[in-house]
Amino acid sequence: MNQIGLFVIPIKVNNSVSTYNDYIDFLVEAEKFGYTHVYVGEHLTDSKEDIQSSLIFSAALLARTKNLNVCLCVLPLPHYDIKLLIKQLEDLFRLAHGRLQIGFSQGALKSDAEYLNFDHSSRSHIFNEKLNLFLKEIKKSSYLNKIPSENFFSTLLSPYPVKSSFLYENGFSAITSNFVNEHFWENHIGCFLKNNHELKSSSKWHISLNLRPTELITNRTKDSIKESLFYIYEKLKLCNIDVMLPEIDNKKCKYKDLLDHLYRHMTYEEFPKKYFFLKEKYKNIMGHPIVNLFDCIDDLEYTEFIMGLPKNENF
Repeated sequence: MNQIGLFVIPIKVNNSVSTYNDYIDFLVEAEKFGYTHVYVGEHLTDSKEDIQSSLIFSAALLARTKNLNVCLCVLPLPHYDIKLLIKQLEDLFRLAHGRLQIGFSQGALKSDAEYLNFDHSSRSHIFNEKLNLFLKEIKKSSYLNKIPSENFFSTLLSPYPVKSSFLYENGFSAITSNFVNEHFWENHIGCFLKNNHELKSSSKWHISLNLRPTELITNRTKDSIKESLFYIYEKLKLCNIDVMLPEIDNKKCKYKDLLDHLYRHMTYEEFPKKYFFLKEKYKNIMGHPIVNLFDCIDDLEYTEFIMGLPKNENF
């Protein structure tokens, strides 16, 4: 069976669904349906994306699954005391029995930096310092140095993530966010590879996608998906990142039209043609796809659609 992942840090629009109970139950079932990886996000101060610790969520998930690879997606290193984090990851590694993958980034939310009382404008500098220590401590760890380099990764969100070549050069992998329009996907691969096509690397490039059932889904589920996309759209706009609707003049769009554009251009009923084109063109680095999980897991048609994707294998 082909490998396929789920990305979970639900943008909460459904208060009747519990992130730390219903979602873990759902992911335990997802393993039975053929999902091979789960990617767990985290934010400290975003009440709508309410997994505050991917470490704790992942520990609970690892304890209830047998084969599922659990991936921290991603650890914002400026938030952590690196030596303490290493010890926590070692414990998680021992619990995982080879099923742990680790993502890292500089993080993004200004409110997280304010909560932790550091200067958000210094986030990039802090990240570079902590990343160097993080990688040194991993090499020294008798546990974490057993993790293959391609099982360390970072996520890509900007239109041209020029620094991502660092990942490929070091054998790490990359994941293009599900909030990046397909217009930019090949840009991401180009930046990731840079001019290192001949470099032998175990790195993989993964694409995260927003997949949904046909138009037969309930209006409540469709509205939930639209609200989720709009929430991220607004967050990215505050950061001056325009990766969701690059070819539409959003300033002239009414709210309802904007929701419709996001739904039409950022979700798919099946894996898109662009995905298969890139999979063939870059077959040596193409990793498994990752499906974003919307806050709709109490919708039977949505859950049946999601659970049916691994068996379909049309990816």
